[in-house]
Amino acid sequence: MADDMELELIRRKKMEKMMKMNQTTIPNEVIDITSVDHFNKIVNDYKDNLIIVDNWAEWCRPCLAFAPTYHDLQKEYHSKGVIFAKLNVDHHQDIAAQFQVTGIPTTLFIHNKKLVHRQVGMAPKPQFAQVIDAVLKKVQN
Repeated sequence: MADDMELELIRRKKMEKMMKMNQTTIPNEVIDITSVDHFNKIVNDYKDNLIIVDNWAEWCRPCLAFAPTYHDLQKEYHSKGVIFAKLNVDHHQDIAAQFQVTGIPTTLFIHNKKLVHRQVGMAPKPQFAQVIDAVLKKVQN
């Protein structure tokens, strides 16, 4: 009987370990995209999550004004599995061109490796949160 209990404990520990290995850790911060390969890795690794990509540049005043809101939203939506990333369009024109980003700030919403929504311009935090909620609802159905 003691052997059965010990065997069951070993099984449970193995199952817990396997389940932890299968869980993809969601970044706890906004990801700064560093290359095309990095962007592709994010899109592939988190294809089941909603990925939000803020296209910005250092010289863009609206982009800089939107940055604190974007970081605050990342903290709020982390628990919902939303991935937030930033793409400096001056450093990665190839990625911006792929998504036909012609003005900034432009925020891309990607799910299952597809663009599911594009938000041009900045928005106050409550409005932007409504956009995120609507896109989340759309991709979860």
